[in-house]
Amino acid sequence: MDKLLDSLQNVFGNRFLEYFMEQDKKHKYLKLGDYQKIIQKFIEDEQFFRTNYYSGNHVHFTRFLFVSVENFKNNDKTINFTELDHKGKLIWQLEHIIPQSKFEPGDSDKNDLGNLTLLHRDTNVKISNENFEEKKKVLHEEDESKFYVNEVFRRSNFKKSDIDKRSNDLKNDLVDIVNNHFDAYCEKVLKIKNESNVLKQSERSDYEKSE
Repeated sequence: MDKLLDSLQNVFGNRFLEYFMEQDKKHKYLKLGDYQKIIQKFIEDEQFFRTNYYSGNHVHFTRFLFVSVENFKNNDKTINFTELDHKGKLIWQLEHIIPQSKFEPGDSDKNDLGNLTLLHRDTNVKISNENFEEKKKVLHEEDESKFYVNEVFRRSNFKKSDIDKRSNDLKNDLVDIVNNHFDAYCEKVLKIKNESNVLKQSERSDYEKSE
């Protein structure tokens, strides 16, 4: 499992790996012994009854989802989402699409997945607390406007009533990638071969030879 853990660190960062290992102590993911099953179970547990994707430790799974989907869908563009500034802080940050100030206290839609996206820190500073229309104008000039996960900024508008559907779309994207395209996910996102699958193929070949 060392290759998988090294990959999680390289692709999602040190803090994500620390969070994953904390969750592994509770759920024993690594004992499953199969890359796909490990990732599937991790996703299943993280999304179970989750409503907050932004505060505290919630950010780790959110970044995992955005980076996984973006790196899988972005036509082989290489982006280092673990890049740090001179203070050791992540340069790629989570940002609210509809500003937090537009929500009443306790409104769960504020920190729902569908109201979040991934932006470069410099872009985030420019558009922080701006309304959707102003954010669109700024994003139009930035490279991340072309991101798959930032398709929302290519729409004519985005309302609170759109949050739930976008959230479900992103979750479904991740589940589809991991469930139905896992070998490609390993190669494009994790930058490793699905050794679990290689082992299964080898075992199947040995079985066929013995027939």
